[in-house]
Amino acid sequence: MPFLSVIIAAHNSDTTLPATLESLSSALGKAKDTEVIILNDSSTDNTQGVIDEWRTQLTNVLTEQVEYHNIGKVRQHAISLASGNYITMLDSDDLLKPQSLQDAINFLQEQQPDMLLSRLLEIRDLSKITSDWHGFSPKNLTTHEAIRRFLIHKDFQAHLIGQFVRRDLYLQSPIPPLSCYEDFAIFPKMLANARRITYQRDGHYYYIKRPNSLSSALDASKITHLVDCTLSMEQVFPPEFQHLMNCHWFNIWTNHKQRLTPLQLETVKSRINKVYSLAFFLSKDIRFSYKKRALKELWKK
Repeated sequence: MPFLSVIIAAHNSDTTLPATLESLSSALGKAKDTEVIILNDSSTDNTQGVIDEWRTQLTNVLTEQVEYHNIGKVRQHAISLASGNYITMLDSDDLLKPQSLQDAINFLQEQQPDMLLSRLLEIRDLSKITSDWHGFSPKNLTTHEAIRRFLIHKDFQAHLIGQFVRRDLYLQSPIPPLSCYEDFAIFPKMLANARRITYQRDGHYYYIKRPNSLSSALDASKITHLVDCTLSMEQVFPPEFQHLMNCHWFNIWTNHKQRLTPLQLETVKSRINKVYSLAFFLSKDIRFSYKKRALKELWKK
């Protein structure tokens, strides 16, 4: 029985997947109790050829070709195949630091947290990638502090990539069939259900930001997913975090209000009206930048 399941969703990634799998092999080091699940979703290039070449170089590899055209369905299907105590996800165009997964396994086996979270290393210039890595020595977070840090986008956001989560938390929160924001749809619930959360700021995962990424071009369906996921988050987190959640609504309002449907606009405006309160401006958790933007919007009104 593997201890860690590594899930990779691949789609038309024959140019990036070789480097990703090479970094995965280096990150695993001599770790034995792992499985790698690679799902090739509807690729029309040589992605499957890359997978076939690498499956003999990695230990305990399971691959499937699927025709979902949907990242949420792919990831949920991969989870149904996983048998590890913990699951981590790796995008087919990102990179891991050498030895990092072997070190993660050692920590997880010793401490057995519900979630081991780390900061993603967002990068656009590949020349800045280094192999510097000093192992895992994370700090413990209460559920309250983890939710707070998540809501203020401090240290980590709603990403499944690069994080280590007990498989039973995934079983409690199935990933919906969304074309984007599928991680945002379940991350708040997993965070609220976790009792032992650890966090490390020294990241092991290079999240490579590319100009043609899925999140770079928003459309009406993606905005709908964003609004629905934010509504779902409100139902999961306690009311004491309402001011911080309203910052997320404020982002939707300032960035996407021209694309909102009348019903969505009504929903968002009802939250934005709560931003214009003394309690919001006095809250120590609210960033000054949000208070400044709120004052600017209030002045316009």
